[in-house]
Amino acid sequence: MLDDWQKLLTELEVFNTLEVIAVATALIYIYLASKGNRWCFLFGLISSSIYVYITLKLNFYFDFGINAYYVIMSFCGWFTWTSQTKYSALAVERISSKKLVLTIVGGAITFLTAAVFADFHSSAVLVYFDAFTTVFAVIATYMVVKRQIENWLIWIVVDAVAAGMYLYKELYFTAFLFIIYTIVAIFGYSKWKKLLAK
Repeated sequence: MLDDWQKLLTELEVFNTLEVIAVATALIYIYLASKGNRWCFLFGLISSSIYVYITLKLNFYFDFGINAYYVIMSFCGWFTWTSQTKYSALAVERISSKKLVLTIVGGAITFLTAAVFADFHSSAVLVYFDAFTTVFAVIATYMVVKRQIENWLIWIVVDAVAAGMYLYKELYFTAFLFIIYTIVAIFGYSKWKKLLAK
C-alpha cells in the first residue's frame, strides 16, 4: 500500500499539472459529447494535445498515435457538428447491423495485425490491449463525428479495457478518467437513444 502511494506521489511530481488539466478537460469533453453539444470538441482538443505530449515523453507510441488522431478529429467534429447543430438538436443516426459487423471484424483484424507487429518489433508492453484500445477508439471517434449511436457501445468496452491498462502503466489519474469515461459512455448511449427517438 505504501509503495502504491509512493508511485502516486512520483507521478504527481512528473505530470501533476498537465495530467490533471488533461483529465479535467477530457471529462468536460465526454459530458458535452454525451449531451450532443459541439463544444465538446474544443475540450477534446485541449485534452488530446496534452496527452500527445505526455505519451510521447513516456514512449507510449500507440497512445501517442491515438491522441494525435483525436486532435485531428476534434477539428473534423467541430466543423461537422457546427453545420448541423446551428439551428437544431443533434440528429443521431443508427448504423446498419451488416455495416457494424463488418466494422468490428475489420477492427479486430487491424488490431491483431498491429499487435503482432508491435510484439515482434518493439519492446512495448501490453501490445494487444494497447492495439485493441487504439484501433477501436479510432473507429468509435469516427462514429462520434458521424453521430452514430453505436459509438457509445464501443466506447464502453474500450474505456473499461483502457482503465485497466492505465492502472498497469501507473497513470492513476488517467485510469480514473477512463473509469469515469465508461460510466459516462453508458449515460451517453441512453441520452443518444432519446435523441434518436426524437
